[in-house]
Parts: sequence; C-alpha cells; structure tokens
Amino acid sequence: MITYKRLTDFGIHATDGDIGRCKDVLFDDQNFFLRYFVADTNKWLPLGRKVVLSPISLSAINHDDETLVVSMSKQALKDSPTIDEHKPVSREYEEMLFKYFGYGYYWVGPGAWGDFSHPTELADQQSFQQEISKLENQGVNHLRSCEEVHGYDVATTDEDTGHITDFIIDPDNWAIKLLIVDTRNWLPGGKKVALPPNCVETIDWSTHKIHVNLCHDSVMALPDFEEDKMENREYLNTLEAKATLALNQQD
Repeated sequence: MITYKRLTDFGIHATDGDIGRCKDVLFDDQNFFLRYFVADTNKWLPLGRKVVLSPISLSAINHDDETLVVSMSKQALKDSPTIDEHKPVSREYEEMLFKYFGYGYYWVGPGAWGDFSHPTELADQQSFQQEISKLENQGVNHLRSCEEVHGYDVATTDEDTGHITDFIIDPDNWAIKLLIVDTRNWLPGGKKVALPPNCVETIDWSTHKIHVNLCHDSVMALPDFEEDKMENREYLNTLEAKATLALNQQD
C-alpha cells in the first residue's frame, strides 16, 4: 500500500531518463480508482507543460528509491497530446491520449479497467471494436484531483467531523482503499480514522465537502488510524471492515 502524500515524493523515470516527479494523481470519483499520475516537468519541458501518465504505462514501482518507471521514452512523452495546466482532463483528451499510446480504453468494459483486472493489461489492446464501443460509451469522465480533495471537510449525516488528510492506494490495481480523516480540527485532541469509499455518498465541489453515510458518533467510534501499520494489509482490511460494519448497522 502507498499513501497519496508519499506518492507525490516519487520521481518518474522514462526508458531513457528522469522526467520529473509525481505532483498529483487523478482519480475517478465514481469507483475511486486512480486513473492518472500528473508529472511535474518544470525541469525538463519548456514552460512545464502538464504531462499525465496512466498506470497502464508503468513497468515498475520502486519503493526503495521512490520512483515510478514508465515504459516509454522521454520523446514519446514530449510528443504526447498537450493539455492546459489549468484545465481538467476531458474524455476527448483521454481518447486522444489512449490512441497515441495505443492503449485500450479503461471505460469500455464491465470492470474498473475495462475487461481486465490490472491496468497494464490494457497496453496494446486497441481495436476497431473499441471505436464502435466508444460511440456507445461516450460521455464525461469523473476525474478529480487528490491535491484538490485533500483538505475537504467531511460532513456526516448530522454534522461536520474533520477533514480529508490522505488517501491509501493499492498499487496492485490502483484502487483508493481508504480515505484518512483527521478529526482534530473539529475536536481538539481528536484522532485520525479511516473510511472506505463505500462510505462516501457525494463529493460537493462547490462547498469543498465530502458527505458520508455515517453519523458523527459512528465516525468517532472508529479505531484510530496507525500510520506505522501501513504495510500490514490485514490491519487495513480490518479498518475497512469496521467502517463497513458501522455503515451497515446504521442502515
């Protein structure tokens, strides 16, 4: 497992050199899967053009030296479709990007990664059939920035209860497994708790709030999140199960 905060310290390496670091990640706010890494290219590209990389392109994740290794050259990234730094990633841009790299569309198929369980399986999967399916699946995407959502208030069913302070991401399939909520801005001496995405009802971009289907007392009754146990999947699964149990009991 890896946190969003730690991921933004990772460097990004192409097949022929360093291209910068990961400055942000974009996730799908419907199924909470990470869709893109946003590279900080200020030291490499003129004017620091925004470069987004799909997990499909990853060939390795080196936790020891904190690098993401992508299976393409610096020139291929430099020639990839451009996008304005201050504009969101649209579905039209995604189609151009995936055509350029020859990737299969993750939004065509039944799962989080189309017909596959892991993003790298979409490499070299483009086909004429996708062009047909695309017409049936045209529409807006649901991409949101972790950098933006970090700090959003958490609104329970009865009152605000803290704010989002981090995300725990599973690099096996790039799902956001847990959202970490810091309650100390609501209650001095409070604690951090972990909520799985199934507790999220809506994300309100106008008020900068995440609404969850739990009451304040249910959130405060969850166990403290212990960051030093991040490497323990069983511990994280237990946190997820306890929050889900609280949600089911409330229903």
